[in-house]
Amino acid sequence: MEQSSRTTPEKPLGGRNNREEARETMKSFAARHPMMALAVATLVFFCLPRVLFAGPPGPPRLEFVSIPSPVTVDNQIFSPAQGTMEVTIGHRGGPTGYVVTASPGRSGSFDPRIMPFQGILGVFFPGLDYNLYTPDNEILRDFPGSLSRQEVLWGSFGNSGNTLSTQTRTVRVEIPSGQFVRRGAYQDRVVFSLYRGRSPRLEELELVARRTVSVQSVTPTVAQIRISGQDAYEMNFYQLSPGQRRSAVLEYRANVGFRIEAASQNGGVLANQTVPSGEPIPYQLRLRGVPVNLSRPGLVELNLIFGTSQEFETIPLDVTIGSFGQVTPGRFEDVITFTISSF
Repeated sequence: MEQSSRTTPEKPLGGRNNREEARETMKSFAARHPMMALAVATLVFFCLPRVLFAGPPGPPRLEFVSIPSPVTVDNQIFSPAQGTMEVTIGHRGGPTGYVVTASPGRSGSFDPRIMPFQGILGVFFPGLDYNLYTPDNEILRDFPGSLSRQEVLWGSFGNSGNTLSTQTRTVRVEIPSGQFVRRGAYQDRVVFSLYRGRSPRLEELELVARRTVSVQSVTPTVAQIRISGQDAYEMNFYQLSPGQRRSAVLEYRANVGFRIEAASQNGGVLANQTVPSGEPIPYQLRLRGVPVNLSRPGLVELNLIFGTSQEFETIPLDVTIGSFGQVTPGRFEDVITFTISSF
């Protein structure tokens, strides 16, 4: 019996026959599993709109992104002091406007606001005047009451979607000059309120958030003393003779408790600078007409707590040359030092 055999030729990899076979396999699979093919097509169909089309904007959402606390501006006393604080508002969602206001603080006053003195004796001392100003150079205020747009921080956002958009508004903090208040720390607490809306009228706004800010300041020590407006005063008698008299004014101010002392370089006499071994010449110092013993340092004035006002307080003083006989000629001199120290 004759047998025959057939040899199937090998198909080259990646050739035409392979591609045709793959297509046939996919058709056969789809014919056997119609639901699987449908599921894949359905999944792709419903995913496409979520990728290609943006949904409508969500409701507008506002927040305080940043607002500094504390804010410190130190009192310069004899000149104005200024600082700034930046208030940053954040937004997500659809278009909206916003308004930011600031409370009057502990004093309940807008013009001026007042920082109370911090300490156990705070009730006895006046506070420190200051204020907050908008970018329009108007005092930043709060409700109730009718406010203008220049008296608040305001702005508006377009559609931000889910992305956080921000705007920053700068508030100026100012302490006027000429405030000779007690040395120490001062502090106020101001509440900043964020409203949604485009009008500075309270009935047309919606409160969104509040943030409390500490506004603080330090007043340095002032303890000054001078004689007739000069730090170094020369009282010249020229040709000395018994009974000669010269007058001046001792001036001082301090924003804290203080003491004033007087001390003589030569123990209350005029020493001969030309001939150091020569006899001295006596003199008498009087403050408010009362003799002062300068043989040793002595107390002139004392105030334990309250200090003075900004204006210098004064004590009249005079020096009278005492009796003397024959002395060695020369230049006679003494140096009296008045010292003010604070508590």
